[in-house]
Amino acid sequence: MAGDLLHPMSQLPTYGEVHGPPIGEMTRRTFMRRLIGWGVGLLSLEFLAGTFAFTWPNVRGGLGGKVVLGSATDIVGASPDWATGQPYSYQKARIFLVNVPAGEALVDGKTDNVPDPKKNVLALYRKCPHLGCQIPQLCDKSHWFECLCHGSKYTILGEKRAGPAPRGMDRFPFTIENGIYVVDTGKLEDGPPIGTETFDKRTIDQMPHCAA
Repeated sequence: MAGDLLHPMSQLPTYGEVHGPPIGEMTRRTFMRRLIGWGVGLLSLEFLAGTFAFTWPNVRGGLGGKVVLGSATDIVGASPDWATGQPYSYQKARIFLVNVPAGEALVDGKTDNVPDPKKNVLALYRKCPHLGCQIPQLCDKSHWFECLCHGSKYTILGEKRAGPAPRGMDRFPFTIENGIYVVDTGKLEDGPPIGTETFDKRTIDQMPHCAA
């Protein structure tokens, strides 16, 4: 019996080969997991960088800084209808520059020509105060600003008339320096409270609309 315990090493029972990667090597599954992780991380960095670039103020001009629009003559040259009430859309600053006296005449059905309203203008922010959609140009049916996302409606002065927005359109302060309009897009001011009525007292059911 003692002899049975002294088997040569070559005669000991075996259990087959041990499968698995050599020490220090990476399995295919581990490699794929890491590759996916690297991809997600890279996309996250790109998203954060894009968000940062979008929200960071542009102090050289544009949203977040002072924007030079030019003189009244320059604006009429770029947008001739501004003198007869059509708001001037300046996309770089995301504003509508409203010629108030000409706009009032437009709403009243007149065609007054006001090429230089002096300080009687408004710089309305094109971002809807409801959920931030960009408000399109004045609706030619109602002469109101009408948000196509959720139906908020504002007069040519940005006063709210309908929809879910909590207030009128926000605006930026401006100055006139040597006849040049300069809008400060770094100082956003809340729009007028609901119920504000300056000259357009029409209700929503008194005219057709561009947005439902």
